[in-house]
This record gives sequence, C-alpha cells and structure tokens, in this order.
Amino acid sequence: MKNNKILYISFIAVSTLVSCKKDTLVEVVDVPDTPIVKIEQKGGKPSDIKANEGAFSLYALPFDYNELEPDFDAATMELHYSKHYLGYVNNLNKSIVGTKYEILELDPILKNLNLSDAVIRDNAGGVYNHTFFFEALAPKAGGEPSGSLLESINKDFGSFDEFRRQFVETSVRLTGSGWTWLVSDKTGKLKIVSSANNDNPLMKNLGISGIPILNLDMWEHAYYLKFQTRKREYANTFFSVINWEVAQKRYEAFGKSARVEVTEGTTTTTEAPVQQTTQPVKQPTPVKQPENSVDEFQ
Repeated sequence: MKNNKILYISFIAVSTLVSCKKDTLVEVVDVPDTPIVKIEQKGGKPSDIKANEGAFSLYALPFDYNELEPDFDAATMELHYSKHYLGYVNNLNKSIVGTKYEILELDPILKNLNLSDAVIRDNAGGVYNHTFFFEALAPKAGGEPSGSLLESINKDFGSFDEFRRQFVETSVRLTGSGWTWLVSDKTGKLKIVSSANNDNPLMKNLGISGIPILNLDMWEHAYYLKFQTRKREYANTFFSVINWEVAQKRYEAFGKSARVEVTEGTTTTTEAPVQQTTQPVKQPTPVKQPENSVDEFQ
C-alpha cells in the first residue's frame, strides 16, 4: 500500500512537470514572428545622407529627424530616410544604366514602365513614393486643408472627417506592404486607392489610375518601431504631420496642367504638352530580366 502511494505521488509530480513544460512550450510558440527591436537614433542629420552618383538624388528633407516628434519618432524617421529611401535611390541609379530608362525623368519611367521589369518597377516606385511622402510631411502641421482641395474633399466624401475615416480604414485594410493614396481623376473628382509593394497610380494597367495628391507609407519600416502593430493609430497620427499646403499646391497644379471642358455630358481633356528632353533619343536597350533577389534595406 505504501509503495502504491509513492507511485501515485510520483505520477502526480511527473504530470505536473509535463503540464508546466507544455505551458512553457505554448508560450514560446506564441512569441511574435517579428521581434520588437529597439533602435537608437544615431544623431545624424538628413543633410548628411547623399545618394551614390547617378541620375536621381534624395529629396532634401527640410527638417531634422526629431522635429516630427511626438507624432513620428526620430529613430523611425532616420531609418526610413537614410536606409530605406536611400536604398531605393541607389538601386534605381544602378539598375537604369544601359537601359531605355536612362534618359528619362522619373514620371515618364513610371508611365512607360514594363510591369514585368521587377527591379525597375520596385525601385522607381520606391523612389517616387517615398519622395512624394516626405515632401508632404512637416513639423507643427496637420489640421485641415483649405481652398479648392477642401471644397473637393467635402464634395466627394461628404466632410473632411469622413474623408479621414475612409483614408484610415483603407490603410488598415491594406494587406502586406503598400501605400494609401488620395488621387484625383481628370475632372477633379477625388478618390482613395491603395497599391501593393511600391506600385503607384502613375503605372498603367493596375486599376488605380489617378493624379496623386497625397500618400501614406504602409510598409512596416515606416511605423513598426513606434506603433508596432497598431496600424490604425499610425494612420490617424499621420494626419498630425501632413503639410496640407503641399497637397493643395499639387491639386492646384493639376488644375492648370489639364483643362477640362464638359459639354452635354461629354468630357474632353486637353493636357499641357510634355516637355521634350534636349538629349538625343537613343534606341531602346533590351531590359535584362532581374534574378530573384531581396533588397537588403527592406
């Protein structure tokens, strides 16, 4: 009887250990796939960062990395600008050498892009999208736009608050990496669209055509250090750093570059002539299809 009692107690003890071990294993499995790593700001300035020699250069950020705090943190801004954005510029400068894109400005590259050319598509899109994003950020900004842009927002979305709600919801629903855009069609009507990876509305045959007015970077590198997985909080915070004067100028510039005449329900658009390059037109060079690769700065 005594031996049976000892065996019973031993069984209970072993079962308890197994249960604890099992619980421990479950906790290990539940650790997030992407660990949250604290990255300290190096203390440099945007003006310290220069792209490699080539056709394209970095947009000169007109404020220091810490000037958007507490909304956007300095460490994220520095990482975003000096690593990710810089990487796209350097890669684009390298990848267009010897191709038909070498003599083109960025907009024509995107508008005449062969979508199967993955390297040019990713890096040209990355340069354009990031430049567009950084241009519309400013310290002590936010609030609401004014003038014709606000009038169009109120007309097409019902109110600025409703526009903001839809913009945030579109951002949160975006699966994987990508961008949220406010775009205008050629009649001035506004809509919100999203694009995957580094695609954008200038690229053809993607179903997201429009004239870009504003965009938000929804790649993890743009928010994860501060907001972690709180995408909604990040998208809402974006509205505290938007430079609406830049967005307004973009909207007004569109109105001057495309004159629309609406007659009896028919819209005829006359676009401003495209400025021709003074460089001689070269015969297109076949674009080598890229090997499968991962950008090291992603």
